[in-house]
Order: sequence, then structure tokens, then C-alpha cells
Amino acid sequence: MDAEQNRAAARRVTFELFQDGHTELIRDLTSADFRNEGQTDGPEGGRANLLNAIERVRRAFPDLEYTLAHEIVEGDVVVHHLIARGTHRGSIAGFDATGKSASWREVHIMRFTRGKMTEQWGVVDRLGLLQQLGLLSGPPRAG
Repeated sequence: MDAEQNRAAARRVTFELFQDGHTELIRDLTSADFRNEGQTDGPEGGRANLLNAIERVRRAFPDLEYTLAHEIVEGDVVVHHLIARGTHRGSIAGFDATGKSASWREVHIMRFTRGKMTEQWGVVDRLGLLQQLGLLSGPPRAG
């Protein structure tokens, strides 16, 4: 697979699988030995972990929308810097829905083999998200 095919596959993961919630595509877009390295809760590793992450986020933010801020493609690796937006309609991280809208940043590093994602590392600005939802206060301000 060339870099452009990996770019197209990564965009399908971001927009069709995560944003649109088409979880039936998980076998088409990930390898059987897929490793979800960016998630620390839920089932360990693989597709089940990724599916769990998608379902949790989409339950909490059913109107989830991504904007691709930056994309880097180098060989079998694609990096997406995303701006996520959504309305908090379901529980997440033990917090009940607030009905508030929020915008947060995410970075996902994805490795592809033969058009399927084999590894993924993700970093989400959870602190900023919880602060916007009024669920966590920031540090006290000086002065």
C-alpha cells in the first residue's frame, strides 16, 4: 500500500468508524491482530477495545464531529490532529450527561498494513473536555 492509500484508510477510520459510528466496518478497517495502544480502560488490546472506545464516546457525544486540523502521512504511518466537537448527552468517565457542548483536541497515530490499521495510539485532551463540561475545575488562579 502506498502513502495515499494509507491516508484514505486513516480518514475512513476517523470519519466513518469514529465520527459516524459505523462499527460494522471495524473488520474492514483493522487487522485481526490490531493493537489499540492508546486506551487504558475497557478490554485489553485489539478490536474489542477499539469498539468499546467508539461506543463509549458515541454514547456520550452522539453528535460527535471531527475537523482534521493536521494530517501527516509517512509510509505506513498516518497522524491525525483533530478538533472534536459534541454535545454531552450520555455518561462518560463516571459523569452524567450535562447537555453542554464542548470542543477538544485529539491526536491519533495509526499504522497500516495492506490497507488495514494494525496499531493505534491516541491522546485526548480529557482535562480540557471535563473543564468545559463543568465537571472539573482548573487550578486556582494567582492573584
